[in-house]
Amino acid sequence: MTFRNSSWRARLTVLGVFALGVALGALAMDFYQRGVWGRGPAGPPPRGESARERHLQYLVRELKLTPEQTEQVRRILDETRQEFLQLRNEMRPRFEEIRRRSRERLRAVLAPEQRAKFDELMRRMEEERGRHRRDGS
Repeated sequence: MTFRNSSWRARLTVLGVFALGVALGALAMDFYQRGVWGRGPAGPPPRGESARERHLQYLVRELKLTPEQTEQVRRILDETRQEFLQLRNEMRPRFEEIRRRSRERLRAVLAPEQRAKFDELMRRMEEERGRHRRDGS
């Protein structure tokens, strides 16, 4: 009987430790999101103009920027964004070429029915990527 009781005790201990780990992990993630993004479990703010403005307001609040500093920081952030967008556009052809070669190599490994499914999956991914580009992300 002792062996059986200790076996169950060990199982319950492992289960309890696992449950505690899950709870602590969820709590830590919530604290992280609140600390990093200043939001709850919804995660980071969406991309777009409002996210940039929230970022600026966060800097204004935390750094106690003067109105003059705020305008300077806004200009710097806008200029930096434009530089990143230009860099992304310059690099896009290289990324596309690498993506194309990778897909060719992947298709060569697949059976004909898998290739058809793969092509469909890639088509959907391209549509999603196109939507993100149009949304400004």
